[in-house]
Amino acid sequence: MTRQERKPPRKMTEKRLRNIAVYYCQRYLVSGGKLTAHLNKRLYREVADSEERAAFAEMIPKIVEDLSGTGLVNDKEAASARLRTALRSGYASGTAVTVAARGAVVDRDLVEHELEIALTEALPELDGVDQEAPEAAMEQAALALKRARRGPYRTRPQDEKSRRRDAGWLQRRGFRMDAIRHALDIDPLED
Repeated sequence: MTRQERKPPRKMTEKRLRNIAVYYCQRYLVSGGKLTAHLNKRLYREVADSEERAAFAEMIPKIVEDLSGTGLVNDKEAASARLRTALRSGYASGTAVTVAARGAVVDRDLVEHELEIALTEALPELDGVDQEAPEAAMEQAALALKRARRGPYRTRPQDEKSRRRDAGWLQRRGFRMDAIRHALDIDPLED
């Protein structure tokens, strides 16, 4: 089928909008904010008339509320899942909270509330480490390097270029220089 032969998009109805929402919730673990954003994007893409789009947009909060009541939309679970993913990907705790809040489209406070549980589930290697202690960030940075096979865990010997790259990688994931130096075993006087 070529571009010119495409069928026109189906007409949007309240039932179709609800079905789009249910299908999205069945495929993904979503929050109310994420579902609202998805439905608005679909409306923008499929409904040309701005007045008609606005009328359908008014239906979105009710759909989200209904699906929240059934359990298909769960802000807490969506935030926790995003947070665990960010932690496993090597982000520092504070940065992981920001990434998860933005990704799940939920309030940052909700994600911070889930941090302790997510740390034990996503990073069981750090179970005995006190998360309030400054050494926790150092241990988390070392674990991030180990999981990504970077730093001292590279298969090839580490040189100055790879060390700088690994330090930059950790910085982009929100780790501070003291944790980076400890994880990469860099002497502060050497810099």
